[in-house]
Amino acid sequence: ANGMAVRGHTLAWDSQNPDWLIAGNYNREALMDILREHIYTVVGRYQGQMAAWDVVNEAIDENGNLQDNIWLRGIGPDYIALAFQWAHEADPQANLFYNDQAAEGMNAKSEGVYELVKGLRDGGIPIHGVGMQMHVELEAAPPPGEVAANMARLGELGLEVQITEMDVRVGPEISPEKLQRQADIYRDMLSVCLEAENCNTLVVWG
Repeated sequence: ANGMAVRGHTLAWDSQNPDWLIAGNYNREALMDILREHIYTVVGRYQGQMAAWDVVNEAIDENGNLQDNIWLRGIGPDYIALAFQWAHEADPQANLFYNDQAAEGMNAKSEGVYELVKGLRDGGIPIHGVGMQMHVELEAAPPPGEVAANMARLGELGLEVQITEMDVRVGPEISPEKLQRQADIYRDMLSVCLEAENCNTLVVWG
């Protein structure tokens, strides 16, 4: 009603799943039916209304490998491609994103994310961008140059980049110096996004 953009988060994740799913002991075919029906129902309900969908969330571990979760165990690695395909079928005009945390700079995890989305693009899977969550701390923020380089290489794959969940934690004690450092990190990350041709969104968390 107020012209605000709404992001859909998230269609396939290992967290916040219902007890009946976790304890169901479903076979591969049944899990595929469950995930497909879920995606068709939710994406179909909001067809044409969402600015973007986080289709798959946090599927890569800190070492750059696929994260162990119910979908990987029950369906296999192709659950990611299937989720994107089903989301596209439910709303062919929707912008579809892979979303993850701690993969904003250049590290083992961001390499895993890059290889995942490159494989999806090479396989003709409908994916339009990567969400960088950007949950950081004062002394553990990624170097802006690394974030810029990461955004650039994703752009070379034809992918958008969005900062999707940014917060900068300052710890239990707050001081003017900490607040200034917090502001500097927000400025630095926003500046990187503004300078990147393929970064078009920054969402703050909480």
